[in-house]
Formats: sequence, C-alpha cells, structure tokens
Amino acid sequence: MTRPKARGRGLIIHDHDCEHVEGGGRELGIEEALDAMLRPGAEACTSCDAAAVLVPMLQLGEGYA
Repeated sequence: MTRPKARGRGLIIHDHDCEHVEGGGRELGIEEALDAMLRPGAEACTSCDAAAVLVPMLQLGEGYA
C-alpha cells in the first residue's frame, strides 16, 4: 500500500500500483496501512484494491478491544 502526502484533505491509502498515486508517498506494510486508516479523515482509494482489502479488515477488527 502507498500513502501519498495529504493535500488539504484526509489521507488516501492506495495500492502500490494504483494509477492515482502521486509522488511523495511511501510504501506501507499492511499493519501500517491499517493504522493509517484509523486516523481521522483517512480513506482507502476505491479505484484500486486498497478499499477492497483494507475496509473489510478494519470491519473484522471492530468489537475487539
């Protein structure tokens, strides 16, 4: 997963080969990507596999404290 720089809006997490990734991002492991998704305003890109992978993983963790 790749995390580009936030530009006045929340963080957007992309798959490493997403066509919407712009320069300035860095490669994240899956745990780092999940942690980043928990930040306020963060979201997963729906144009690549990021949302399809990360959102269900986060939903599985709901209820476990």
